[in-house]
Amino acid sequence: MTVDKFEEMMQAMQKMSDAEQKAALDGARMKCICMECPTSNDCMKEKNELLFCATGKTGCTLVKKECICPECPVTPMMGLKNMYYCIDGSEREIRKM
Repeated sequence: MTVDKFEEMMQAMQKMSDAEQKAALDGARMKCICMECPTSNDCMKEKNELLFCATGKTGCTLVKKECICPECPVTPMMGLKNMYYCIDGSEREIRKM
């Protein structure tokens, strides 16, 4: 079975301490462009929600517009393959891992 970049990253994260995991996610949050997305709304901005690819979908009600996930610097960094994480859930949830 071939392991892709995302699966490798997930395996590496499981070996990290909670503090190391938080630091890794904080680094990704700094590169995240979710707030620039046309699908993003005021509710998400008020809650300062970001990094849906890792944290999962928002509780805010959204209207699906355009998705900029493929343009995000986090996408190649984490080996992401999906879109609309704010609506559909994290990469892990979408892949049913």
